[in-house]
Amino acid sequence: MCWNTRTFSAAAGGGAFCNGQKIQVSHTDKVEQSLLVTGFGYEHDDAWSTNIDLFKEFTDVSRGVRRLGAAAVDMCHVALGIVEAYWEYRLKPWDMAAGVLIVEEAGGVVSCMDGGKYSVFDRSVLVSNGVLHDKLLERIGPPTAKLKNKGIDFSLWFKPENYHTDC
Repeated sequence: MCWNTRTFSAAAGGGAFCNGQKIQVSHTDKVEQSLLVTGFGYEHDDAWSTNIDLFKEFTDVSRGVRRLGAAAVDMCHVALGIVEAYWEYRLKPWDMAAGVLIVEEAGGVVSCMDGGKYSVFDRSVLVSNGVLHDKLLERIGPPTAKLKNKGIDFSLWFKPENYHTDC
């Protein structure tokens, strides 16, 4: 399963697959034993600087942090179990929708970076193997809250009329 030959798929309630084989997230339960992934947007603003600080912090306490460059692919790597988590600010629905489904179907957990319930129209995401989610939120949540207190909003960059999250 080389990088350029992987095809990921999932269906709600039907599991997640890579090249037709069922996949699942890792069972790693310690941040210190985890490989993590993040991304950086084009705007070099407070959110970008905060993510640089998170990158540095997690580089110091984990096995490493990578920046691969495509949110959906990063999420698929969480689903495949080769990395334990991925986080990023300033994403769009098309960056995340497929990857979120694949991670959830592989047994992972998805939330906003402040720990709130995820919606495809939110602009921040934390994806993990589930076991580490709360431990990661302990470090990611407070800086995200500080950004929100500065007036930076990562929720619902655009919400279609009559969209309901309770479906």
